[in-house]
Amino acid sequence: MSFQQVLFGLLEFLLSIVLSFVLVFGVYRLYLLLTPRLDEERHLRRRNRSMGFFLGSILLGAAIVVKQAVYPVMALIQIFAVSENRSLPGFLRMLGLSAGSVLLSGFLALFCILFCLWLFNHLTPGVDLRREIETDNLAVAMMTGLLIVGISLLISEGVGGLTRALIPFPELGTVPLS
Repeated sequence: MSFQQVLFGLLEFLLSIVLSFVLVFGVYRLYLLLTPRLDEERHLRRRNRSMGFFLGSILLGAAIVVKQAVYPVMALIQIFAVSENRSLPGFLRMLGLSAGSVLLSGFLALFCILFCLWLFNHLTPGVDLRREIETDNLAVAMMTGLLIVGISLLISEGVGGLTRALIPFPELGTVPLS
């Protein structure tokens, strides 16, 4: 067991706590801003179970997607920590790439959730999602919520691949094949 590995593990744990709160609740608040016609928090205060389940699925879906931002940020921190060029410009570059990875995963989470809701509305023209959830139709809220969670599970690896691809790993050389 290496002290450096334990330190990086602890840093990753603390970073994942901060990222989870900032990103998941950031996506949630941004969702509320983008959907002003559906006064979600008023429905929550009125104990609308359907709205609670629906909003909970948005939080869970966002968490599933944005968890993919933790690895790239930790990789960037580790690359910076072990590099020979630990300068202020290198640190700022690491911070910029980390912020970009985090923002990208948050944006993709929100985009996929909104796209999922848009698609649900267009594929089920006989169901007015907003009206059904406002009137506490738990069946529609559960169907929509599980759709959001399912889509989030399916796209999370793609988001992870995209954010990992943005990590500037150091050049290690090539292996001759002949």
